[in-house]
Amino acid sequence: MEEKKKDLLRKLTIISIPFVFVAIPSVVIIVGMLSPHAAEPRDDGSAPAPPGRNHSVSMLSTMTGGQMILSCRAAFSGNWEYFHYFILDPYKPQQAFFQPQADPYVIFCKWGYMGNFLQDVVVFNSTAAWAPQCRVDRGGCRYLFQDGHMFLVTGKHLRHGPVPAAKVSESEEDPGAPAPAPGPAPSLAPAASLPAAAPAPRQGREKTLVGDVVLRECRHVLGVFPTMCRTKPHHHEYVGKIIGRWRWWFNY
Repeated sequence: MEEKKKDLLRKLTIISIPFVFVAIPSVVIIVGMLSPHAAEPRDDGSAPAPPGRNHSVSMLSTMTGGQMILSCRAAFSGNWEYFHYFILDPYKPQQAFFQPQADPYVIFCKWGYMGNFLQDVVVFNSTAAWAPQCRVDRGGCRYLFQDGHMFLVTGKHLRHGPVPAAKVSESEEDPGAPAPAPGPAPSLAPAASLPAAAPAPRQGREKTLVGDVVLRECRHVLGVFPTMCRTKPHHHEYVGKIIGRWRWWFNY
């Protein structure tokens, strides 16, 4: 009896291998090709904001496990429309510009990373207190995905201009600024002959924790079939609602 069960299990495994390696990837590829956002261009953030679009949202992932995907839509006046499709490779930021069409105007995203999926991740809400920070002239809103967390970074990142004489807090300093080069000692000319240089105003960036993203750990049989999956512990609320893979593909 045991031999029959083992033989049946062996046959089912052999039959399932072509299905796993051929049928499922084919379905995923076809759905991706038919998706309305599959061929959308992506903004690389290098160009200035197009005319009439006075807000921007940027995304950056430092999680090195694989690509991170956010499929976003804008909701306003009881309607919604497709907004942008972010495909984030580690340490490669992307940016999208927009102008709110009405109030309230909300941008929701579906988030996917390494077999983990979330829905209704809010990246802009015109009624939120931080919404004005998403304007291009104020630096735009930037989202950082780091170590299983999602952060909102606002404010301008100024790289030029002298540092004020007053002490600058850590949140305002630019860690990427080069150290001052050594130079000759200052001359002893009268103070009246030196023009008074007003320190350039500096605006520090503010980094705020939005919440956690869902991450699972799975063991695999034969390196293919996942089993015994568990959700990693997290200490803050998730930034969206957990959904499955099929809902990710077929729901907005």
